[in-house]
Amino acid sequence: MQLPIVTPAPIVTAHADLFRDLFENRCQFRHFQHYLTGLIVLDNKSLANITRCVLDSADNTNLSRFFSEALWFQDRVNDRRITYLLEQTKTVGGPKADAVLLLDDTLCEHVGNLFASVDRHYNHGDGTYPRAHHPVTSPYVSGPIRFPLDLRLYRRYAELTHWEAFVHTHFPNRPIPLTKKDRARLHKEVDPLL
Repeated sequence: MQLPIVTPAPIVTAHADLFRDLFENRCQFRHFQHYLTGLIVLDNKSLANITRCVLDSADNTNLSRFFSEALWFQDRVNDRRITYLLEQTKTVGGPKADAVLLLDDTLCEHVGNLFASVDRHYNHGDGTYPRAHHPVTSPYVSGPIRFPLDLRLYRRYAELTHWEAFVHTHFPNRPIPLTKKDRARLHKEVDPLL
C-alpha cells in the first residue's frame, strides 16, 4: 500500500531548516522536503512514485523539474549534510585513527542501452562484462557511525575526455584505428602527451 505524502515527515521537518538557505525559494525547499520524505517512507523510492504520492503538488512534473531544471546546489547540500552528520556524531564515533572511508563500485545491470551512461563494465566478481551503470559510493565508517559521503557514476576515460577529438587536435595526421589492438597501441603512444 502506498502512503500519500501530505506533509514532510517529522524527522525531515526537524532537520531540514539547516538547508533552507541553499534553495532559491519556498517551493524548491518544499520539493526537497517531499523528496526526502519519499525516500524515508515509501517502499518504491523512484522519482515517479514519490511524485505520484505527493498530494499537495499542482503538477506531477514539479519534482522532476526541480531536479533537472531548478538552480540549486547539490554539492553544497551534500557538504552541509556531511558537516552536520559529523558534528552530530562527534561523541559517538570511534577514534579518528580507526575511521575508514570505503569505496564501493557496484554494477547495476540493464538489458538495453537506452539509458544514459550505460556501457559494458568489467565485473570482477565473475569475470564478465555486463551492460550496466557503474555507481561508486563512498561510505564513512567510524565505530558505530556509518553514513554515505557521496555517489558518483563511473564514466569511461575516453567518454569524459573526448579522447578522439583530442587525438585529432594534437595529432591531425593520425587516423584513429578501428581494431582494439591497434587502438590500445595508439593509446599507449599518445596518452602520455595528452
